[in-house]
Amino acid sequence: MNQDLCYLNLKKTKVYIDVFYYKTALSGIKTYIEELVQGLNKFGRRDVEYIFSHDIEKLKNKQFFINSKYRLVRWTFQLRYLIWKQVILPIKLLSNSVDVLICPDYVAPIFSPSRKIVVVHDNLFWKYPKNYPFLWRKYFIKLIKLGVSNNCELVTTSKYSKNGLKNIFNNKISYIYQSSERVFYSDKINRTKDYILHIGTFEKRKDLLTLVKAFELFKDSTNSNFKLVLAGSKSFNGKKQVYEQIKRYILKKNLISFIIMPGYINKKQAIYYYNNAFAYVFPSIDEGFGIPLIEAMKARVPVLCSDIEIFKEIGDDSVIYFKKQDYNDLSNRLKLIYEDKIIVDRLILKGTKRANLFTQKKFIKGFEKLY
Repeated sequence: MNQDLCYLNLKKTKVYIDVFYYKTALSGIKTYIEELVQGLNKFGRRDVEYIFSHDIEKLKNKQFFINSKYRLVRWTFQLRYLIWKQVILPIKLLSNSVDVLICPDYVAPIFSPSRKIVVVHDNLFWKYPKNYPFLWRKYFIKLIKLGVSNNCELVTTSKYSKNGLKNIFNNKISYIYQSSERVFYSDKINRTKDYILHIGTFEKRKDLLTLVKAFELFKDSTNSNFKLVLAGSKSFNGKKQVYEQIKRYILKKNLISFIIMPGYINKKQAIYYYNNAFAYVFPSIDEGFGIPLIEAMKARVPVLCSDIEIFKEIGDDSVIYFKKQDYNDLSNRLKLIYEDKIIVDRLILKGTKRANLFTQKKFIKGFEKLY
């Protein structure tokens, strides 16, 4: 009997992937879901039947943004999300006789006929409570904990995140590095290399003010014509506090001609911005993983990161580190790569090799070890 017939005769394990949250995901979780769906379709085991809750291609044009400035819109989505997770999803699992449920968005149904694998990306809800609205944070944490209370295994994005979650959950926790299979480098783009880039939501944890101050010093000391591009959603949990703070500083320091804030950008726009950047800067004080680090290295852009533990785990010796929240040190590091092309070429070479370690195949194999 050949191998194909063997697969046909075996009862396949049914694995259900809940991608409902893709409707509202803007950045990190959106990329995670895309990589998971694409990877399972490409590399998934033949003895497993994968069932996706929704077609993410159809959802791309039906996104219901949680970052709306209107509280009613945000809470309407949360109501829909709650009904899906706790009522509709368990029914679908039962009717499809599902063996394993994968929830890539922190939350799982409390009652599930299937074994659960839940992705908890980081411990930031617990570590930085003041960054989130009080009632929403309490509600969301309760929802997470109820969903993982029984018959559940947790997955997170890095060794650093796993260590941070150990004191919060009693469940078994595995870490699986996220992949980035998008082709970010393009020979078709005329690479101007005339700006420094950051892509990410305007939130306190990203520490964008340090980057703006460092850019100001760098520009004054080099007399360069560089600009700074801060791309990403200007709203976090419906509020624009960080964006307004950055905007006030820019106006106060007369930097409006040199700093561009285009707002949320899609995949095609991201490729353009990466390919034209002189350098990518990641000044965060904390992250669970930090996928833009991999994306920038794939685009052959030198990367500068704050010296936090997660970036050292992901970037290793392929990036330049600066002291967290130290704009003077960051400015000096920018000046270093501005004046030394050899360092830039070395960073690009090392970065490309490092980024290629985070493959979709490894990402999927990590999940498949769990069922």
